[in-house]
Amino acid sequence: MKVLDTSGILRSDLDFSKNKYIITNSVLSELLDESARVAVEAALKSKSIILAEPREDFLKKVKEAAVKTGDISEMSSTDLDILAVALERNLVVISDDYRVQNVASALGIEFETTIHEGIKHKLKWFKVCEGCGRRYPMESDLCEICGSRLKKRAMRL
Repeated sequence: MKVLDTSGILRSDLDFSKNKYIITNSVLSELLDESARVAVEAALKSKSIILAEPREDFLKKVKEAAVKTGDISEMSSTDLDILAVALERNLVVISDDYRVQNVASALGIEFETTIHEGIKHKLKWFKVCEGCGRRYPMESDLCEICGSRLKKRAMRL
């Protein structure tokens, strides 16, 4: 069984009848493409796809990991949900989203991609002042020392 991200549905030619998959309600609500929605609803009826919601304790662990990697500000609640379900059930995540892959990697969750190559390295995101070079966490926007704007940077782990 594998957990599907929205990108794992939209960018693939997955045959839902060959495996069992899990999605969250938030993934279902992101499916605006009519043909993808019809395919997923049919798979839900045939039980090839099942709905699951994350437990709060696992959601908290995922959020903590996303804060540590610096990915939290760019992640949707759907991203966090699918990772929490995968962590709780020890399942593989199918996603082309690099931030999802980075946090999955930090949590020891295996991931697969559909059309894009996956990440090669774990990353930690931070910001750097364009003026004085001081480092800041991702939540910051301006340098406390010189008032310059901050740029996003990544460091391989």
